[in-house]
Amino acid sequence: MRRYAILLASGILLAACSSQEAATSDPSTETTSGSNYVTSQCAIVGGDPVTSTTAPTRGTTVDGVTVEETELGPVITVAPALPAATEVIAKTLNSGKGQELKATDTLTFNYCGVGLVSQQQFDSSWANGAPITYPLDQLIAGWGQGMPGMKLGEERLLIIPGAAGYGPTPPQGSGILPDESLAFVVQLISIEN
Repeated sequence: MRRYAILLASGILLAACSSQEAATSDPSTETTSGSNYVTSQCAIVGGDPVTSTTAPTRGTTVDGVTVEETELGPVITVAPALPAATEVIAKTLNSGKGQELKATDTLTFNYCGVGLVSQQQFDSSWANGAPITYPLDQLIAGWGQGMPGMKLGEERLLIIPGAAGYGPTPPQGSGILPDESLAFVVQLISIEN
């Protein structure tokens, strides 16, 4: 099971080396599938998400995505019927200090990803038990656009349109829908130049 989680994480986060095809769906019509707010605990993958008809009252909300910090890790709530993201949005949740991440750096980080249409968490290093390390320029385009400038210890919410994520061909078995907009909470642990 751990091997599957690591392989899934690698497949999900690595960017394709070739250019992506044009999106096959109209991103202006993409919306979340349910009529409820869906909450996922980043410390648990595969657990049943919690649904509610009311918006969360705590945390930081950006474009219908709310992040609440807990001792175990972030909790992400996705509002119902969200329109597709049209640009990468980066919002600092907790400030960091010191060295800033550059596009050519290798980073060690925790992350949690949720689909904005499916409203489902598809992967989390918090749940997998360990941060991971990759060069920033080998991750999906939305991370390359939204992460430079992060400082050590910073946590940031990234909202990424499908075209800057996995486009029409997400990793098989990931649970990510074609052209799905995504939300990630990323915690920067270390930077290697």
